[in-house]
Amino acid sequence: MDWLGDVSGDRITVECPTCKRYGSYRIAGLIERFGPKITGPELLSALTASCRYRGTVGASADHAGSACIASLNAPKPASLEPPVPPGSPFTIEVWDERGRVEMRLAVIYPLDGAVGAYAAVEGAYLHSEITLRQGIRVVRKRERIRSATNA
Repeated sequence: MDWLGDVSGDRITVECPTCKRYGSYRIAGLIERFGPKITGPELLSALTASCRYRGTVGASADHAGSACIASLNAPKPASLEPPVPPGSPFTIEVWDERGRVEMRLAVIYPLDGAVGAYAAVEGAYLHSEITLRQGIRVVRKRERIRSATNA
């Protein structure tokens, strides 16, 4: 976390195994209190100011053998990757004359979407072998259409 204003999510937690303290804070409330440009270490220092074990956060043990080892736990950033549905995807492939996959045109999860895409691909690749597969299972297949000049 560079700045508090960059954190996505609703809450931040602070926990310290040394003194067994735990706190959960609303991010909106912390931004109101400290502003969006406070850094993670500055925020942790402010939130653990009353810790009796704190010299500097993360410092080595004091003369009694204890140190504040509080940590700030921000929510994980939102993933830009789309969620992957359960199950195996369907693939639409165009094959070359030698019997090898020339192009993998689509990887689609719902069967009805895959069948619709397969129908569109059939019209676009008139002289190619095309398959709709789920793993090794062939769901649909159109053999190569030979033109009259190649026969």
